[in-house]
Amino acid sequence: MPAPTTRYAAVQASYWSAFCMIILFASAYLLDAGLSNGQVGAVIACGGGLSAVLQPVVAGAADRSRRVPLRVWAGWVGMLILVVAAILVVPGLHWLLTAVFFGLMILSIQLLQPLVNALGMGAAARGIPLNFGIARAAGSATFALVSVVAGWVVASAGTVMVPLLVIAFQALFLVATLTFVSRGPATVVATGAEHDLEPPSEPMTPARWRRFFALLAGITLSMTSHAMINNYMLQIMRHHGGDTGEMGTAIMIAAITELPVMVLWSRVVARWTPGRLLQVAGVFFTVKTGATWLAAGVVGVYAAQVLQTLAFAVMVMASVYYVERILPARDRTRGQAFMTMTSSGGSVLGSLTAGVLLDATSVPAMLLVGTLIAAVGAVLTVVAVESRI
Repeated sequence: MPAPTTRYAAVQASYWSAFCMIILFASAYLLDAGLSNGQVGAVIACGGGLSAVLQPVVAGAADRSRRVPLRVWAGWVGMLILVVAAILVVPGLHWLLTAVFFGLMILSIQLLQPLVNALGMGAAARGIPLNFGIARAAGSATFALVSVVAGWVVASAGTVMVPLLVIAFQALFLVATLTFVSRGPATVVATGAEHDLEPPSEPMTPARWRRFFALLAGITLSMTSHAMINNYMLQIMRHHGGDTGEMGTAIMIAAITELPVMVLWSRVVARWTPGRLLQVAGVFFTVKTGATWLAAGVVGVYAAQVLQTLAFAVMVMASVYYVERILPARDRTRGQAFMTMTSSGGSVLGSLTAGVLLDATSVPAMLLVGTLIAAVGAVLTVVAVESRI
């Protein structure tokens, strides 16, 4: 593995480790702090909603910035997360302050995602021998390991381990990111899938922008169904007789199944266009949510998680490359922010919807609604995407 890929893999691994602790363990931490399911949903939704608003603003500022490198922008956000996590370690914090500070962590970790993606794609576009797929796979592999280990650690040592582990992972992120200095030749060197980073051949007309935003709406609905499962996996597992340990195992299974797609991405994207792959992913989000709804027990949920490979794994990779193919260079960091907004927006909708449904009805009812939402998202994605790109 080339040295730049290894260094960027460290950025991805540390980022997704902190993401795992903040997003995956939000329910466990906030429920333990005394919040209800609906209040947990509101905290996640507020953090995600503010992040969705701020992502294009911050990304646009980073795009226009001449004096401040992208890694420094990412470092600032990473430092904010570390400080907030340290505040949450303070004993006796009022539940309302706990909710506010945890919401700020949710906002910040999602705000960081387009900057992390742009850091790698920008290096590859400048001719650095960096394989984005392998580096992103390192993030998923670490996510898988952290989810299962942290699940058992939190179950045995308590939720105080959540902010402590966030501090550790963010310290590693700051070191990896602030030392990621990439300089390369003026021409692009093809390494792995990076041969697909050629500039777009057609201008972005108003009609094409409308299709792009319709696609964002479709992906947002797909990510809504994804959030309804991931953000409330603890409640799903408790419905089937499990707890945080089984929750961590389920998330680990999903993360591991992402690896083949990411490692082999250069071959996948050479055979199918990112647009076509986005259509496939939209359909499989529906299948995965439906399979989770129909699961008869913990093992059934584990089996449904295997479908992650054709849903989330394909979506996250294809969306990054779709932006690089369809948008001009001056809009790409902002375009990555728009794509990340689909995750943030989906987290908002999924958290609010699932939180209300869980308080008012049941886990099966929540998953049925999630399946219907995913189906609408799949239709929008299939219709709006430019599959030839």
